[in-house]
Amino acid sequence: MTTQNHLRLLDLFKYYKKLAHQTAAIQMLEDEIDALDPYILTRNAEWYQTWVAAIAPKESDWLITREQVANVAGYAPADFDDMFMRDLNKLIRVTDMVSLNQRRHLISQTCHETGRYRWMKELSSGEQYNNRRDLNNGPNDGALYKGAGVIMLTGRANYQDFSNWMERSGMADDRIMKEGADYVADTYPFLSAVCWIEKNKWAEVCKGEDVYQVTRVLNGGYNGIDDRLHYYEKACQYIQE
Repeated sequence: MTTQNHLRLLDLFKYYKKLAHQTAAIQMLEDEIDALDPYILTRNAEWYQTWVAAIAPKESDWLITREQVANVAGYAPADFDDMFMRDLNKLIRVTDMVSLNQRRHLISQTCHETGRYRWMKELSSGEQYNNRRDLNNGPNDGALYKGAGVIMLTGRANYQDFSNWMERSGMADDRIMKEGADYVADTYPFLSAVCWIEKNKWAEVCKGEDVYQVTRVLNGGYNGIDDRLHYYEKACQYIQE
C-alpha cells in the first residue's frame, strides 16, 4: 500500500552525488535487500536484464536503422558496422531522444559535424590542448584527450565526466581514461556525447523543427547551416517513423 511515507528509488537516486551520507544509506539499503532475497541484486535478475536491454537495445528494437543512416549520409548500409549502430541506438535510448524530430536532428547534425561520419576523431595532434586549465589538462594530456566522437569530446575533465557517467550506469570502462581519444572514437562515437546532451538540455531543443536553434545550441552559432539544413531535409525524407 502506498502511503505518505513511501519512498521511490527513482526520486532518491536522481539526487545521488556520491556524498558520504548518501553512499552509507545506499549500502544499508543494499544490505537489507540482500537479507530479504540475495537473488535480487544479481545480473540474472529480471529487473537488471530490463536495465541492460534499455541501454543496449537489440537490432529489432533500434530506433535508427542502418539503412536510414546510410541514406542520409550517402553511403551503403554495409558501411556502418554493428558497433557503430549499437552505440548510436544506446545514445538515443539513454538520452530519451526517441521522437521523430529528435532522431532526425541527431543524425543530420552529427552527419555534418563529422563530415558524413568520416572524422570521428580530431585531425590535429591535440598538442594545443596541453596545460589547458579549463579542460583540466596537464602537460601531456592534449593528444590523449583531444576531440573524439560525434561532438568531439575534448579534455581530461570531459572524458572523466563521461567515464563517471558510464560507471554510474553500470558500464564502467577504465579504458576511456587510459586510452583516450583513439578508444572513445572507435568504441563510443555516439555515447560519448551523453554528458554534453544532458548538460545542455539538447534533447529538449531537438523536439522542435527549428534547425537554427538546434545548431546554435550545438555550435554556438550557425556555422555550416546550409549543410545542416541539407542533411535535415534528407533525414526528414528517410527517417519516417
